[in-house]
Amino acid sequence: MNKNKTALFIVPRSSESWEGSEALWVTIAGWSSAAKQEFGNALVLTTDRIAEPSEVLNYPLKRKKNEESKKPNKLFGIVPNIFKTLIKDLLLWKSSNNKERYNYQIPDLGEVCFVWEHHDIFPGIGYELAQKYNAPFIKYVHAPQVWEATKWGVSRPLWGIVLEAIEAKSLKKADVVACVSPKVVEKLVEMGIDSRNILISPMAVDPELFENVDSKQISIQYKLEDKFVIGWTGSFRSFHGLDLLLNVFKKVTERIDNARLMLVGDGFEKASTMKMAKDLNIENLVIFTGRKSFIEIPKYIDTFDLAIVSASKRSDFHYSPLKLREYLGAGKATLAPNAGEIPDIFSDDLHLKLYNVGEIEETANIIINLAHSDEYRKSLAENGKKFVVQNGTWRVELEKTLKKIKENSN
Repeated sequence: MNKNKTALFIVPRSSESWEGSEALWVTIAGWSSAAKQEFGNALVLTTDRIAEPSEVLNYPLKRKKNEESKKPNKLFGIVPNIFKTLIKDLLLWKSSNNKERYNYQIPDLGEVCFVWEHHDIFPGIGYELAQKYNAPFIKYVHAPQVWEATKWGVSRPLWGIVLEAIEAKSLKKADVVACVSPKVVEKLVEMGIDSRNILISPMAVDPELFENVDSKQISIQYKLEDKFVIGWTGSFRSFHGLDLLLNVFKKVTERIDNARLMLVGDGFEKASTMKMAKDLNIENLVIFTGRKSFIEIPKYIDTFDLAIVSASKRSDFHYSPLKLREYLGAGKATLAPNAGEIPDIFSDDLHLKLYNVGEIEETANIIINLAHSDEYRKSLAENGKKFVVQNGTWRVELEKTLKKIKENSN
């Protein structure tokens, strides 16, 4: 333990940003909480405030109206998507060049053990602070932004090349670049990042957040007694493949009368997902809880008999979902897609059960088999939790990174 040092965590956006992508804030809270345990002090700096790790779990602080409830802007609605993307990029660039965006006094920190910055298209002040305090500089990358957006169909002709060059320049300044999966490593190397500085650091979990949870009131509210609850948490976005999940669940209901599907979250695709449930005539069997804060999520997961990670992509995409670690950390039998790095880290039929994305009948049969075997689900739950506690906590990822810093400094 090094209890007289400070770890700094930099986010190049405000505490109100990234609504709908709360997994980013959970990641930052997890890393900073682990650092505080290790060093005694950790601070998270956004462009508008300084926070303790525990405060970050409540980000974003001010929430906008739900996407589906917004009145469409008729003028903006006729603008082609390519120009919408350009406008957003220009606004982000403008705000990133605002000299006063970190308009507050940073307190006297003493010895800084490292500076950690969450990667964005345009960098924050992490590198400058690392230089100031003569501390190692860590960049954490869920995925290079331009590259990932392209995979979701976002087009940035010409200026995307410029933005990716800006990303690469920022990443090359880091002593360690921590990223979530081998697919991201491949892209980083392609961008010119020294492979010796790259560390695979998947999403992780704090199992203590899922201990001693009381979900009784939620079970009463949604009448879940004697029901087989298949649960999902996240944002309603097309890449989560909720349309596939609904079709799977439709098949399940034909053979399991007491099956219920609980979808915890909100987002742009929620309205269409609700409509699809109605069209499939399963609306009375699907529970839409709406958005819940992260500190509420453990209570909802506790009601699940089977947790599921949904996806619309197959195995050729980087995929390191936070919810998977949360389900396992909560001690829930979990069904996950045979996609991304999941099958490389977790063992099928031991830590979880894998399914092939898009195979509706096959996936439904897997769920039905799990529903009929309490022992099978119990075995998956116990093994999955044991594996995550030993290998998949934020503390484990912090220790790996500190070891990497030490190796690179020798």
